[in-house]
Amino acid sequence: MKKLLLATAIAALSVSAAQAAPTVYGKAFLTLDLVEADVDVTAGSTTTTGNADERTSLNSNASRIGLKGSEGLTANTDLLYQLEYGINIDNNKDQFYSRDTYLGLQNAQYGKVLAGRLTAIDDYVNFANVTQGGVLGGDNVLASYDAPRLNNSFAYFSPSYNNMQFMAMYGMDELTPDADGRDVEVFALGGKYSMGPMNVGATYTQAAGDELKAIRLSGNYEVNPALTVGALYQNTDLNTDDNENAFTLSGEMKTATPWTAYAQADVVSNYEGDKDGDALRAVVGGKYAINAATTGHVYGAYLNKEYDDGITKVDYDGFGIGGGLEYKF
Repeated sequence: MKKLLLATAIAALSVSAAQAAPTVYGKAFLTLDLVEADVDVTAGSTTTTGNADERTSLNSNASRIGLKGSEGLTANTDLLYQLEYGINIDNNKDQFYSRDTYLGLQNAQYGKVLAGRLTAIDDYVNFANVTQGGVLGGDNVLASYDAPRLNNSFAYFSPSYNNMQFMAMYGMDELTPDADGRDVEVFALGGKYSMGPMNVGATYTQAAGDELKAIRLSGNYEVNPALTVGALYQNTDLNTDDNENAFTLSGEMKTATPWTAYAQADVVSNYEGDKDGDALRAVVGGKYAINAATTGHVYGAYLNKEYDDGITKVDYDGFGIGGGLEYKF
């Protein structure tokens, strides 16, 4: 009887050890932002002109909480899972909305497959964006198509072969409507290469048949331990006569203090597929490493854009400044 109890206890401990506890993680990022802009909006024959002076606003920037982990199924294959939800820590609206949530399998020889709600793989080939917080235009590059999250999607990531990794993605047309309410499919292929101080990559995305095609090229280079420069080019066919061309250049410099300074310029021609559309953004900022988990931010940005999407014509000229505190756990 004692031997039976001992064997049962050992088996229970083995099961408990195999089922590792998930990692709880998250980020709380609040900024105080002020934007002043002149905006002209024309819809049909009516033009609205105004000075969009905004009161200083408190903003939550991609704050989130999540659970993630893995469990060994065989000697070479693990089950992967992640449940990540966005939160707005400055108000009570739109709480716990789904970010990247998935189940997956990872094999040491064949790579990783994920299924669920996933960020498009062009986000893995973005070595130029250094913007932070509530900067004008969002904390991303200024291209019209930039790393959306796709429902009902699958993604594959190969192991690294001689510093090269390949990626593929498929988004099903199940309940993933476009702006016109139509269900769409998304296909994407990509690859990236990392070697020493250099990272380069490319992706191709096609959605809704021929209604969107995007080719992205991006890379960065560590000039020295303090300075890294990055660049991105994206050509997006929005099913108009003129493809959108987006360029991003950036630099990030560490200092002898806890400060890291950065700058970024985004230039877009044929913005939103409009042959007369243009957009320009310039951003400068700094990050202060208070400790391993806490970072202070300050930044300023200028944004000018003019475009006509066939329904509304927009002329925007604005300047914004902001700063805040970010805590990761």
